[in-house]
Amino acid sequence: MLGVSDDGEVNRYSVAESLCFRLSLAVGDEISDEALSEILASDREYRATKKALSLLSISDTSERALVLKLRRAGYARELSEEVAREMVRLGYVDEGRQLTRLVLSEANESLRGPMKIVPKLAAKGYSPSRVREVLYRLIDEGEVSLADNARRLIEKKLPAGCTAEERRSLLYKYGYKVSTADD
Repeated sequence: MLGVSDDGEVNRYSVAESLCFRLSLAVGDEISDEALSEILASDREYRATKKALSLLSISDTSERALVLKLRRAGYARELSEEVAREMVRLGYVDEGRQLTRLVLSEANESLRGPMKIVPKLAAKGYSPSRVREVLYRLIDEGEVSLADNARRLIEKKLPAGCTAEERRSLLYKYGYKVSTADD
């Protein structure tokens, strides 16, 4: 921690020991403008990284959404993007794992179809093509069955003896592609 006094006001900055050694700083040294600039940049990066980790501790977030959240917290675009890329590199943001979990939940628990799943997850910052890719991989692997989910949805939401139009309307509402032909 470094305290910098400016006109009677003390500002505190987090400084890595390696940066202190590189800048040859010792307790009580006067700091050059260039060194202060490096310290401030390092402190901003440290604080942005800390904020990113805090955000990720609350919930899984896509890289794009993490950048947006950091921007809303007041960090510059370049720094936000850099920190988000680092979170991906370190494995704290794993969009493949996140998408698999989210698609399974949307399809098998909420019983939503592709026309609802893709836009919902795209709104959370995931690429629509990547969402479709994960959805169809899960279908191919047998983890998601749209036909079984549609049947379960109808059984759950509609009374026995409902009309074909009521079934089509419900399926459409939940994001399934429906034909106009009789079921």
